[in-house]
Amino acid sequence: MKNDIINKICTYVSSENILMGAASAEELNASAPEGFRPRDLLPGAKTMLVFAQPLPLAVFQVPGENNAFYQRSSYTHYLIMDKLANDLSLMIQQAGYQTLPIPSYSPLRFYKGEPRGIISLKHAAVLAGLGKMGRNTLLINRDHGNIMRLGALATELEWPEYPVVNEKSLCPDNCRICEEACPVGAIRDGHIDIMKCMGNCIKHILLPPKFMLPMMKRTVAASKLLTRFMELTSLNFFETYAIDCATCLKACIHFPGNNIKKAF
Repeated sequence: MKNDIINKICTYVSSENILMGAASAEELNASAPEGFRPRDLLPGAKTMLVFAQPLPLAVFQVPGENNAFYQRSSYTHYLIMDKLANDLSLMIQQAGYQTLPIPSYSPLRFYKGEPRGIISLKHAAVLAGLGKMGRNTLLINRDHGNIMRLGALATELEWPEYPVVNEKSLCPDNCRICEEACPVGAIRDGHIDIMKCMGNCIKHILLPPKFMLPMMKRTVAASKLLTRFMELTSLNFFETYAIDCATCLKACIHFPGNNIKKAF
């Protein structure tokens, strides 16, 4: 019975032309902060199934500001991933295992004043063997580079085996291309200043001017009430937004078409 549902899942995902990997929920429980762990959402979770699909390359190459093509393609992929996670959750539930689809983007939660996914799908994807985290914190996939969109579900179904993850970075030790390319200096030593990045690349009528974002972060971080307010605001008003910068992504040696030997 268990093998039957696993085979059914794999066949379904393959038919949708989507990549899939399985991560141990316990590994994510051990590394994620409280409130962002699989067991916080589904106490009996044993597995995170993670899905990945690249965006069309041309959407990154449209000239001009506020790239609507990139934004709409990203939004479409989020819907695809959410539908896949929901369909599979119902399928696994019918086999007798509680399963929770994880939103690929919205709703967001705020952690220390900064917006985060309910579960870090990039970290889950690394543990599921779908890629490695780059210095600019983008997921890098062996075949598709750094242009992936992700989805996931948490389930009580235990997978037959989980990947053994090699922690070696794919970024050459002396490579600082993304750091040097970032126009606001948001990337430093494998960490990203989310507020600097948002202030430069996200355009939304309700987003404060970028000089106010550090103060907003401190204010929200100090108040549970404001944290909840920002989570409700993002849920109701930030489903879509304009994207005005993908410089670090396109400068990276792992951006598809950049003619540099991959470090795999």
